[in-house]
Amino acid sequence: MKISFQKQPKEQTFKQLYEEFYAPFVLYAKRFIDDKETREDIVSDVFTSLWDKIDSFDFQSDTALGYIKMCVKNSCLNYLKHQEYEWNYAEVVQKKAPIYEVEPDSVYTLDELYRMLYETLNKLPESYRTVFIKSFFEGKTHAEIAEEMNLSVKSINRYKQKTMELMRNELKDYLPLFLLLFAKI
Repeated sequence: MKISFQKQPKEQTFKQLYEEFYAPFVLYAKRFIDDKETREDIVSDVFTSLWDKIDSFDFQSDTALGYIKMCVKNSCLNYLKHQEYEWNYAEVVQKKAPIYEVEPDSVYTLDELYRMLYETLNKLPESYRTVFIKSFFEGKTHAEIAEEMNLSVKSINRYKQKTMELMRNELKDYLPLFLLLFAKI
């Protein structure tokens, strides 16, 4: 694919690149990721990153498209790597012995578990808490939450990941109990 960049402002060149190649790069990302929303988020993030670097980026027809293609491919591979990490972590958590097997005399009521959960959630920024509550307690999808909060699906994913990291650290000994609790909600 060749695009001719005449002597035009970088903003106009960027706009031309985006309009002509956003959809083809979303299609290119399908080689790695099936989910269309995820592909669109990845390609949008690549173009956003390019926009952020517009003053330092030299738009040459022979290098711009190759650079974007490389960024899309690397972003797709990073996404897949992160997905694999999450799946592996979920397997480890499921195999871990629950606290009641290690400490059989420990008995936690639902109120105590909810108290621990809310104490941990209160350490988070409000937007992170909101995403967690809408996702786990209200059962809303990432797209629904993104629309309600006027954020991207990728932001919702990021908020949820940060929340889960905090919960894993703060509630690591009780995680199997919370997984059982969430399975019933």
